[in-house]
Amino acid sequence: MHTITDTAIPRGRQRRATSRGGAELHSLLHDLGHGLATLSYLADGLRTDPALPGDAAHRLQLMELELDRLLELVELRAAQRSEETFAPRELLNQLVEVKSLSGTAEITLRADEGVRLRTDQTLLWRMVSNLLDNAVRAAGSGGRVEVAVRHAEPGGVQIEITDDGPGFGRGPRGSSSLGLGIVLALAQRCGSDLRIEPAPGGGTRALLVFPAGCAA
Repeated sequence: MHTITDTAIPRGRQRRATSRGGAELHSLLHDLGHGLATLSYLADGLRTDPALPGDAAHRLQLMELELDRLLELVELRAAQRSEETFAPRELLNQLVEVKSLSGTAEITLRADEGVRLRTDQTLLWRMVSNLLDNAVRAAGSGGRVEVAVRHAEPGGVQIEITDDGPGFGRGPRGSSSLGLGIVLALAQRCGSDLRIEPAPGGGTRALLVFPAGCAA
């Protein structure tokens, strides 16, 4: 039996294979971007229909916001850090509303007054989205999840996602490992810390801690 390694493949063939793979990925991202843009256009058309009930119009607006975030990822904007100063409450509120549409767990948001953060909004959206998905799955039907953003010592900002599930590592299979790996990598890119700890009274608390240099 022969084992084929990278060194056994001629360099020219390796380069051609890599080039083809990159071209195929670029093509897929291009087509995916067009598909997402079409969905966003259709959602916008429905939202402006005067016959649409108010609640449905609001849900379509949330869908558009999510599609816009996905389009940013497809266009690889998230690969290049784009820091800006903003109040994270609006972004967190959008995520809470979107995740609440699943109807499985009750999600609430608490935010300290005057919290401002300097970081990449798209990366923050990805981190909190993954942590919220994990928390909602862990809490399960009828459970509770709380998102909080607060001032942290000394001079930083802390975002907390707390669930009342069975505790870290005891929830549904596959509910945490991949998402946490993504969040950890993104947190390192943002210069923040990811911490996982037991929540008071049971469940799990995930914390994103941004140092004083990220607070504004």
